[in-house]
Amino acid sequence: MPPDADIVLRLFSDTLYLQHHRGLTHSLLMLPLWGWLVFSLSSTRIRQNPAMPWMIGLALLMHIGLDLITTFGTMLFAPVSDWRASLDLLFIIDPLFTACLLLPLLAGFIWKQQKRKLGILSLALMFGYLGLVYSNQQQAIDLARTEQPGATAYNALPLAFSPFNWQLIAIYPDYYARASVNLKPGFTGTAHLFDEAFVTGLLSTRISNPDHLSWQQLPAMQTVKAAEGLPGTAFYQWFARYPVLLKQSGSAIDFGDLAFGGGAPGVRPSFRLHIDLKSEPAEKSAIDAHAGTAERQPRAWLIWRGDHKSELTQTTTPFHWLP
Repeated sequence: MPPDADIVLRLFSDTLYLQHHRGLTHSLLMLPLWGWLVFSLSSTRIRQNPAMPWMIGLALLMHIGLDLITTFGTMLFAPVSDWRASLDLLFIIDPLFTACLLLPLLAGFIWKQQKRKLGILSLALMFGYLGLVYSNQQQAIDLARTEQPGATAYNALPLAFSPFNWQLIAIYPDYYARASVNLKPGFTGTAHLFDEAFVTGLLSTRISNPDHLSWQQLPAMQTVKAAEGLPGTAFYQWFARYPVLLKQSGSAIDFGDLAFGGGAPGVRPSFRLHIDLKSEPAEKSAIDAHAGTAERQPRAWLIWRGDHKSELTQTTTPFHWLP
């Protein structure tokens, strides 16, 4: 768990947290230093075990690997690179994967004589599940390639509740085409354990079977010339995996990320960028307020899932000093 210590950054700023989450504490380059720090803070009994430095290093490496297989992305080479790697195999939370890993380990508390075998079973189930989702991902990508033959690239992102739920993405120069699919419609996974509105809010109202896909076309963020140079746009283009235009008017622009539900019918997306083009200034003098002469400047907010939002003021990428 130590790599997730970067959550303390939220005490200072939500934007700072998103900028550095899964950064230095999840970096392969920083792993030896991070492992040494954890080992140094361990108890005397642990430090006396010559195998513990290697075990701590492997535990930290496993944490990084378990983050790498999700859709959020992990900065493997921080601080020299801000590239966020992701294998896109699992949704951020996957109860079925967690059960494969956890249940045999819990059983080891009951059948203590078999705990080594149960530990091996836990790893076997974990890698078996990853093999299943990798196979499903390739099937989903092939489906997108068949349905959208003119695209320049393709991907499939995991959706919640089942290893057979996927979001298909076809990438074109100026737009993205997306669809939600259940590769095995008869299998609902863990969806029946949750409220219907919650399930729909994560999956979409248009999750289809492989034979009857419902495709949408969403303009890519870089095609919206009116957004160039506005607060928050550089940050969002760095942060978002597949940034798309959701809504545009004379007074506001909204962008979403396909990786976090942006544009999917019925889904309330996480990490939506809202730009007020004619917002009241954050601070203005009493004289300006009385005279009504304060200049109205664009302001940008990152809207998290729900009503929580944080203002974005920067106009450059978070790591613009990197080559």
